[in-house]
Amino acid sequence: MIAESNTSDTSKSMKKRLRDAFGYENGLYEAIPHLLVFLQGDTSIAHPSPTMGSKKPNQIEFMLCRLIGAITSDEIPVIIYLDDLQWADQATLDLIGMLMLDPNIQHFGILGCYRDNEVDRRHPLFGLLKAVRLNGIDLTEIHVGPIERESVNSIVSDALCLPPSLCRPLSTVIHQKAGGVILFVIRFLNSLNKQGHLVYCLESRRWTWDLEKIKSERVSEDFVVHTTLQMNSLPKPFQTGLMIAACLGSIFNGPILRKAIEENELDMDSFIKSGKDGGYIEESESGSYRWTHDQIQQAAYNLILPTQRESFHYHLGRRLLKNSANCDMNGDFLFMIVENMNRGTDLKLNRDEMTQLARLNLQAGNEAMSTSGFHSAAKYLQQGINLLSKDSWIHEYDLTIQLYDAALDTYYTAGQFSNFEVAVKQPLTHAICFEDKLNSYHHLVRFLTASGRSEEALETCLSVLKKLGEEIAPNADIKSLLAEASCVKQMIRNSSIDDMLDLPKLKDSHKIAKISFLSTAIRCSFEMNQVLFAIIICRMVKLSLQHGLHSISADAFSLYGALLTCPTLSDFDEAYKMGRLALMAIDRLNAFRMKPNVFLSFYGAIAHCKEPVQASIPKLLEGYEVAFALGDMERVTGILQLYAAVAVWGCGDKLTKAEEIIRIHFRRMLQHKQDISCKNILPHLNQVAKLTGSKENVYVTFFNTTEDNFFEEEMNRRGAHTRKLILHTCRMYLAVMCGDMESAAREYERNGAKYQGGIRFFGTTTRVFLAGIVGFYLARKRRLDEKKWAQVGEISMDTIKSWTQDSSWNYAHKLLLLEAECLFLKGEEHEHIAAAKYNESIALAKKHKFKNEEGLASQKAAMFHLEYNRKEEALSHLKHAKACYECWGA
Repeated sequence: MIAESNTSDTSKSMKKRLRDAFGYENGLYEAIPHLLVFLQGDTSIAHPSPTMGSKKPNQIEFMLCRLIGAITSDEIPVIIYLDDLQWADQATLDLIGMLMLDPNIQHFGILGCYRDNEVDRRHPLFGLLKAVRLNGIDLTEIHVGPIERESVNSIVSDALCLPPSLCRPLSTVIHQKAGGVILFVIRFLNSLNKQGHLVYCLESRRWTWDLEKIKSERVSEDFVVHTTLQMNSLPKPFQTGLMIAACLGSIFNGPILRKAIEENELDMDSFIKSGKDGGYIEESESGSYRWTHDQIQQAAYNLILPTQRESFHYHLGRRLLKNSANCDMNGDFLFMIVENMNRGTDLKLNRDEMTQLARLNLQAGNEAMSTSGFHSAAKYLQQGINLLSKDSWIHEYDLTIQLYDAALDTYYTAGQFSNFEVAVKQPLTHAICFEDKLNSYHHLVRFLTASGRSEEALETCLSVLKKLGEEIAPNADIKSLLAEASCVKQMIRNSSIDDMLDLPKLKDSHKIAKISFLSTAIRCSFEMNQVLFAIIICRMVKLSLQHGLHSISADAFSLYGALLTCPTLSDFDEAYKMGRLALMAIDRLNAFRMKPNVFLSFYGAIAHCKEPVQASIPKLLEGYEVAFALGDMERVTGILQLYAAVAVWGCGDKLTKAEEIIRIHFRRMLQHKQDISCKNILPHLNQVAKLTGSKENVYVTFFNTTEDNFFEEEMNRRGAHTRKLILHTCRMYLAVMCGDMESAAREYERNGAKYQGGIRFFGTTTRVFLAGIVGFYLARKRRLDEKKWAQVGEISMDTIKSWTQDSSWNYAHKLLLLEAECLFLKGEEHEHIAAAKYNESIALAKKHKFKNEEGLASQKAAMFHLEYNRKEEALSHLKHAKACYECWGA
């Protein structure tokens, strides 16, 4: 509709925005076929994406935000109208909040209506409106009350085709009786006509009324009660039709209504005609029927006595089930049957009836899952579990295990962790074989990891792997790791990338279970035990090379490549080879879901060992977008923190640009309730704010705390090693760039032992470089500790020298600066060589576009010349440093 109402140029522009938005994720085309039709002829979307099908809640929210952001523009502003928000569930309100707060959505507005008498401070809608206001979004509230007396008079005048002055006495009474509620006014006029108080007089050829009788008419103040009383006077068959239709929902179609009616119960065609004539229902363009107002539906529903409602619903559901064919048992029809039958679960059902209903709930739960309705699916599956008998593990084993397997997946995805903890114990206790417990173990490990119980998660993983025949000692040492790594190295020594890509696909279900749990163990061992983490990676690669390739193999190859950047296993050529293998395996193995994992390892730890680090920026952002589209929030966090590290510490690009991107994605993560993950990004955002001179305290803005309180709280927290390292590095970097070397030294001393080892993510290279700068500076300033600090500087210098052999672009200027600082420490006899090294470092940083480190080298050169009282040279370098920092944005 939007496309048809605009020019061809506007449509082309929108097509381009849609292609940009869904370049990596086109699962939305399945839900919106017209979107695909609009983009027909575009080869980039000709084939279905491997991500189509059931999606996590944050995937759906992400795609819809991207869709709205792509459609809207200054030429095509969009306003969405949403009615009856007082009934919206939490998932819907969360989505509305994301649409309102997403920084990438512009030229967009929401017009929402709700009944304020049904929304108090405890209502979720109240919380949404408060959160939106706190985020600086303007809200305009319009309170719509009852219509005025004159408006009622206009309605009556138009309806009766009489002058307003003649109608005023009647309209005044109607306004008083109906309270100015427009729907009530219209229904009251109809009821007056049916009661004979308002009739058309043929003699006078106009409408006449008995005002005194109308005044004495007793009318309930509640419109629903009044309408139900009116319906009670209708013929019984028609009342039956109203009750059945009320149970079918706000919208229903003719074939379903026909299946719900017993033979000779009522004439459906007559019911539809009377319903339309009476203003109860109306026919839509699609041929289905809907109630003219929700309160009319409620009035019809109230015809069913409260004591009979459970029975009415249950028998209606059974009637629909009996009159349906197997081909009908899907979608809304299935949900309608199950919803109605579930209302009768408190009735005395026999064992067969409860089993049948449990099976229907399983079917409905799976159907809801396939359309990403996780909260609905959880409701159906929980109901199915509740219907199981106490001995269902014996007499209905297959049904029971299927219900629990589906429920665990749904509870985890929907974030219903209390239900998850209760349910997961059942299959682990009662399943008759280990294979039937694997799905439960898989979800349990995910749950434990997400809950911050990494030790339990790792212990569970190792226990499962042992039962699968893959035993890994939890207390393995570095010697064991070297043996594992040596074994892998022998296996790949004489194999090319093509040789490894041509290996057969892994088909053995037992081996697939192994590599899946090894992959899961990777995630929970990273923070807990680095040696174990490395051994698990080696096992994944060995399994892939020995038994065949799986989509997880792409992740295994990239992780192994990252592992080879560690000082213990250092082999950058082999690391780069394995990284390239992983990138190619994504396409070869149809491993699209592994793309964020591979990009995280390759562009975060491997690429900068060989390629200019600036080239990693767009790839990290691409990986971030794919991870978000897949709903992989763990990968979203990891890639965003790597992007922040490279963008701020590494590439020398504009700080304002980096801040804008980090802030946009940080807010998006907050919208998706990733508060814990956001704490890994907050230190980066804080240092950028300080470098750019912003007066904003981001800790107060986003977490209502101070930087010092946040720091102390995280330092005292058990685990969270990555976050602690990020905090130390950000503070150390900021101190070095601001010339506060004493503060930088304190940060190094607090966490110095962790700066040199581990996988060579870009943050590691930054920490090594900063340690060298701090070491040589303090060796000059603290002569009593000169040997200690000089050694720190020399270790860093030697490390960066080894890196420069493989990537001079990224490290040569750093090495020159550290060499200059080292010569500065050694004294006057090395003065001229030191000066030359400073100049070379400045020139090379400029050539390779590291504007931040060009400024730092100039700043250090100025301090060097000032030491020898060469004030003009020092001033010249300081001016150059200032220009570099201004260009950088600091």
